[in-house]
Amino acid sequence: MAIPITPTNFNVQTGQVSNYLSWDQISDATTYFVQRSLDGITFSTVATLTGTPLHNYYLDDTYDATTNPTGVVSATKYYYQVAASNVSGTSAYTAAQNIVPAPIGQNSLQWIRLMATLRADLANSQFISLPEWNSYISNSYKDLYNFLIQHFEDEYYSSSTYTITTDGSSQLYPLPADFYKATLVEVALNPSDVNSWVTLRRYNKIQQNLWNFPNVYTFYGITNIRYRFTGNYLELVPQTQGGQTIRIWYAPRPKVLMADTDILDGISGYEDYVILSAARKAMLKQEQDVSEIDVEIQFIKQNLEEAATNRDISEPATVSDSRMRNFSWGDSDGYGGNSGLGW
Repeated sequence: MAIPITPTNFNVQTGQVSNYLSWDQISDATTYFVQRSLDGITFSTVATLTGTPLHNYYLDDTYDATTNPTGVVSATKYYYQVAASNVSGTSAYTAAQNIVPAPIGQNSLQWIRLMATLRADLANSQFISLPEWNSYISNSYKDLYNFLIQHFEDEYYSSSTYTITTDGSSQLYPLPADFYKATLVEVALNPSDVNSWVTLRRYNKIQQNLWNFPNVYTFYGITNIRYRFTGNYLELVPQTQGGQTIRIWYAPRPKVLMADTDILDGISGYEDYVILSAARKAMLKQEQDVSEIDVEIQFIKQNLEEAATNRDISEPATVSDSRMRNFSWGDSDGYGGNSGLGW
């Protein structure tokens, strides 16, 4: 019996923080050796497949300290190679393939780039450099991020919080470096009470001086505060007392995807927009006709708008009265309505 040939059509796929390997069955093989590496240089055997039937696939499952201590973890690049063996010897190993596992609904930059190159019919082509592909993908991801934030605020991406303590002499307070869009600005009536937050309202620039007088105080000492974003600052009017706690809920700026292990949250197939958009950019550079992919992108955008409209289908969003406050008083006049608090 001859030594088996090296396994052919070796492929790696990923999903749900697991890697799936497959290859063609070798007729005279009795054993397959699956090896894994973190650097593509030093490999160790993670599976020895034997028995009847002899499986020509292997699932490298999720790491679990108790049940699978040798499994894989998210956002880590793994390299794999496979060899076939029988009583006469072992074949050479396949060329190493690498993959980055990601959580459910998420994908690595490496996988997104691969799908985009395939869609643009540029797999294994050097016409578009790797940094260019990453730039196309990052910009397309920002488009998706902008759409979801603009339409659905924090329903799909969690908000960050930033707290400011007023100093009694400033009206402008620096925003966090990663600030993108605010979803809520509030003040604590009593910083030690987690249930004392009151929503602040934004003022129009032309109304800036409207709130300077009368300067209403409550029994907590909170003034009739309004806010506005001015450049990279939060501006408060009127000039407030010191020691007041202001909290901003905001969507951070989308990250730039550079490393193969960077993870993009596709939610539920929304990464298709990123793939198609990046492929379109590459096709335009080649001066290819993009009319067909434009149709696909429009279809994806339509599906995205319909599918993403309401994440909580158990209780759809309703129209809210933006002129009502925490204490349910109306805001019929310019200085806080009936309450005099003016949130």
